[in-house]
Amino acid sequence: KHFSKQGRAAGQVAGAMSRATAVQTAMLGTGLAVPLRTAVPPQAPAPRFAVAPATARPDGSSRRAREATVVVLAGAALSQRPLRRRLRKRLARQAARVALLATGGNADSAAPAWGADDDLSMGISPEELVVPSGFRNRRTGILLLNIGTPASTSVEDVRSYLGRFLADDRVIDIKPPFLKYILLQILLATRPQSSAENYKRIWDPVRGSPLLYNSEDLAKALQHELGDNFLVRIGMAYSEPLVENALRSMAAVGVDDVLLVPMFPHYASSTTGSILANAYRTASEVFCTPFLRVLPPFYDNVLYLDAMRAGIVESIGVGGQEVDHVLFSFHGVPERQCMQTDDTQQTCLRKPDCCASVTRANRNCYRAQCFETARLLARTLELQDGKWSIGFQSRLTLRGTIQWIRPYTDEALGDLARKGVRKLAVLAPSFTADCVETLEELGIQGREQFEEAGGEELVVVPCLNSSPEWVQGLAAMVRDQLVVAVPRAARAVEPKAVAPKGVEPPHEQEGAQELEGTVEKVEVNNR
Repeated sequence: KHFSKQGRAAGQVAGAMSRATAVQTAMLGTGLAVPLRTAVPPQAPAPRFAVAPATARPDGSSRRAREATVVVLAGAALSQRPLRRRLRKRLARQAARVALLATGGNADSAAPAWGADDDLSMGISPEELVVPSGFRNRRTGILLLNIGTPASTSVEDVRSYLGRFLADDRVIDIKPPFLKYILLQILLATRPQSSAENYKRIWDPVRGSPLLYNSEDLAKALQHELGDNFLVRIGMAYSEPLVENALRSMAAVGVDDVLLVPMFPHYASSTTGSILANAYRTASEVFCTPFLRVLPPFYDNVLYLDAMRAGIVESIGVGGQEVDHVLFSFHGVPERQCMQTDDTQQTCLRKPDCCASVTRANRNCYRAQCFETARLLARTLELQDGKWSIGFQSRLTLRGTIQWIRPYTDEALGDLARKGVRKLAVLAPSFTADCVETLEELGIQGREQFEEAGGEELVVVPCLNSSPEWVQGLAAMVRDQLVVAVPRAARAVEPKAVAPKGVEPPHEQEGAQELEGTVEKVEVNNR
């Protein structure tokens, strides 16, 4: 706010340099500076700017140095006295060479030729000259998000995990709060024992939880597929490895740009909504908040569908020729969560055919997205009408206090067996990794229910896990999400902008060339 006498003198020097069309500088009495344009060789990349902190000098002139800080290209912090004495005649060629050196250019090939006796220090001490390192090879973090899993099969660990998971209001949405508290206490008093037994049936003696080691295998394969420009980590919302630890480990190696990848193809408040809310909250508590982007639901993405098709065909053949019927079993959610996504309040679960197609009203409805996935998979698998059906599993309720979306998978297993289906294939498109819901609930309990009702064989198709098709498809989705460019076809039909009166309209050809160059740069950087 206040300029000293020395500061005004430095400003006069800066004006003289500007009139010489060599460089433009800016000076502030506080020691801060504003980078401005400069004339650099056409082949040289744009220079970066930085400000050197004011330091005390042996003669005690730190005050003058601080008040007369001037930035010239490449972050060179120059005091007022050397500028007066040296820079009037030689600043143009010296500043241009400093810029070239700072940006990695070859100063020997620059014109005009430089004399051997030229003093390129410009009176700047090493402490005052700052040349940015140019942190160009930035890595992008890929954080694979999931709910979590117990640390072991002990009742205590299972109760601890369920307590954190079920306490989330997005998982169990019951009002008023005291009613949820009572229900939660009842569940935590009875459910951990049975859940611990279920985990014991599918727990690997060496690697532990299937969800965890399948996620680790995917992260390792995805890291290899994406290459060194990416850093892939796992983040669980309610168990180790936690999202907070993953974000901190990325920041420790200089990764601040993070793409959040929910490992659920469909949006639901209790899954995708819950883990994203947890990631946002965790990131906001970090001092250097990371820059987050999100991979949207991919329930209808052809890359996801192709990866699903490869695994299904391997298990039951094209058209499901090796089985009598195919049951698409999705994880269930309360009806209330689906109805809340309908901003029109007229479609979701209010019409008998509300999930016949995805519309604006039900675009975020979990049930509608699941039905769309089933239709697309049935088409790509060439399943005939009547040979496939849909069910929803894993409902958690107490004496009907919560209504869950229908039809139910456990009821469908018995009904299909009684209708004469002898060999049934069950697949779970809402899970990308095998876990207790697929391996135990479908693979063990579901098989028992089907056989007790008269069925002969239940084929549970494995989830995507870390299959090559899924690794390649997920890597392609990640790359597509990180590319920011306007499609060429869309640019060709954009309407012409109408310029206000007195304003000359932009030249269309120049604007198109500039945009084309921007798109090409983005594509090159992505590769």
